[in-house]
Amino acid sequence: MVLFKIALRNLREHKSKTLIIGIIVGLGIMILLIGNSMMDTATKGLAKTYWNNFTGHIMISGSTKGDLTLFGPQSMNSMNESIPKIPDYFKVKDYVSSLPGVEAVSPQAFGMSTIRTEGDDSESSTTFTQLFGIDPELYRKMFPDNLEITEGSFIPEGEEGLMLSEHVKEALEEDLGRKLKPGDQVLLTSMNDLSGMKIREVSIRGIFRFKYSNPALDRISLIDMQNLRVLNGMTVTAAKDIKLSKNEETMLNNVDDNSLFGGGAAGEAGSASGSDTGLVETATVQKKKYTESVLLNILGDKKVREKLSKTDSGAWHFLLIKLNNPARARRVIREINTYFKNNNINARAVDWLSGAGMIAQMSSNIKTIFNVIVLIIAIVAIIIMMNTIVISVTERIPEIGTMRAIGAQKSFIRRMIIVETLMVSVIFGIIGIALGGLVLLFLYLKGIPATNIFFQILFGGKVLHPVMSVQSLVLSLVVTATIGILASLYPVSVALKIQPVQAMQRT
Repeated sequence: MVLFKIALRNLREHKSKTLIIGIIVGLGIMILLIGNSMMDTATKGLAKTYWNNFTGHIMISGSTKGDLTLFGPQSMNSMNESIPKIPDYFKVKDYVSSLPGVEAVSPQAFGMSTIRTEGDDSESSTTFTQLFGIDPELYRKMFPDNLEITEGSFIPEGEEGLMLSEHVKEALEEDLGRKLKPGDQVLLTSMNDLSGMKIREVSIRGIFRFKYSNPALDRISLIDMQNLRVLNGMTVTAAKDIKLSKNEETMLNNVDDNSLFGGGAAGEAGSASGSDTGLVETATVQKKKYTESVLLNILGDKKVREKLSKTDSGAWHFLLIKLNNPARARRVIREINTYFKNNNINARAVDWLSGAGMIAQMSSNIKTIFNVIVLIIAIVAIIIMMNTIVISVTERIPEIGTMRAIGAQKSFIRRMIIVETLMVSVIFGIIGIALGGLVLLFLYLKGIPATNIFFQILFGGKVLHPVMSVQSLVLSLVVTATIGILASLYPVSVALKIQPVQAMQRT
């Protein structure tokens, strides 16, 4: 009690310096509380937007060296890598679906393609689209309200088709000379490492736009998985796994350009006649030498080609999981990854943010940037407070020296300075928290509109209604106490150096 009485007396006697320190602390804590509460509200809004519309709470994928999102590899080390398929997909899906608290699962795959269509006047239009391969039934069950269909209808269960992004549709129509509509056919062209170029003609089932979109999502179209597997070369057996029989190898080794295209001796590939102009040689082909069976034998066993082109029904890049309780996500992720490790499955489970892509990750990182800025401001505030307290201690040299002369220990002087600083920090910190709470209440009632697409992504919607978060409140109290303690360290060392003789000299 003696310490508190002395501290209060000293604070009253140095009102101007107390107010300077208090205002700095109060403003800093108010800014910290408002800023962190806004960031926490925005982060929660962003998370809910992605949970309910794009990623679920957990994403499972095959293991990769770098970062992998729903839009493919993101790190420079893995940009050239193909997206791995989930090993033992059906086994993984059955296990995940059996976990308690799992509300829904939806497999998904990613691809990129050019999209081309013809106009009424034989003009064509080509643009680029990114593709999400989906299971229509499971996708709509997991994300029942994530898109708005402006024309047509969603892909029926078990059928093929394309849900065309409204943004991609508008890009095609610029050069097309007519409006695209459901039922139109488009050509999708894609390249992959396994089967090279693939072209698929697909019917447009519907035109849509995501209700919560951003530039990264505007180019996304939805397609049935059968077509995407063909475009991506996701076949049952890769070309390197196909082995030819000895007869097939012998036949292919004996085939040369002359036997396939002519130009050999007469009676082998064909007989040449007519004049040679130097550019064109007229040849008469002996059709009896090349029957259909002979050509098919040259091309190889048709069963091998069929095997190469047969798609893998278990080929998926991702398995998205939605939980009843999002708070259990970390625990479920650990459980799934332990299962993968114990069963030697080369896959991994990550949280929603890891799969959301750069824009969502950038929005989430803004809170970290804000806290770094606040930390710098806090350091400046501590330095100002420290200097102000040192000046106050210097002015009180006679008082402190006298206290030392009548028997006050260094520990008593140390506690006295710390208590004084903490009292200022706590009192004005609480005032700052109260003012911050009032500002947040006003902003919650009024709402902060998102003026552009960036803020819509950051806010997780078109309007932000910030609320005071418990985490921000606790952080503000901790920062208040920390500032008080740190700001008192140097002044305490100055006060402890004051000797009784100094008090006698200044009396």
